[in-house]
Amino acid sequence: MSFADTLLTENLKPLRERLLKHPLWAGIEDGTLEHERLALFALQDWWLVREAYRLDALAIAAAPDLEMQELLLAKLLPKVGGYRLLLRFGEPLGLTRADFDAVEPLAGCMALTNFFYWMLAYGSPPEKLAAVSASEDIFIQICARVGPALMRNYGLNAAQVEFFSAHEQIGQQVTPVDEALLARYNSPSDRRLITRAVRLSHEFELLFYDTIMQA
Repeated sequence: MSFADTLLTENLKPLRERLLKHPLWAGIEDGTLEHERLALFALQDWWLVREAYRLDALAIAAAPDLEMQELLLAKLLPKVGGYRLLLRFGEPLGLTRADFDAVEPLAGCMALTNFFYWMLAYGSPPEKLAAVSASEDIFIQICARVGPALMRNYGLNAAQVEFFSAHEQIGQQVTPVDEALLARYNSPSDRRLITRAVRLSHEFELLFYDTIMQA
């Protein structure tokens, strides 16, 4: 079951399948994705990972009560230090810390980032939760396939792909928190807002992946 499945007011499974089977991930799984494009993904995802602390901090600051703030803090803690794993993933691809620090976002990467910020600035409480959590949930599912494929097809070791394998543990910790947060929002209007936020989150993520493949 994917994020908010029991609350969605429309069928988003086809959209999720497009994300899960995107040519970026299919290319890694069959070993045809070029090393240069793999490095480009690492750099662009660094941009998003670097923004994650700010995004989580804004969500925590906007929470309407202490209980929700504590739940959101519980979501943040398992992700702390994840950027170091991404740096480690970049090393066998020939990337240095200077390369990561100097990254310029492609249009799709910037669009996804701006979507998250817009939702946190202007969205309702359930939309704020759904926009980011839907993206985290789908990426956890992707990582379960990508990590082993990187070791199989690109000669990387377990330490070098830990950025991907660590998401399984992150999912185990954040999923119960998401469920507790979502339990607050089950009215018809909340469900419509959650559905729209999840759909837009997936569509912007598709744009991000498309941009990497087209660059």
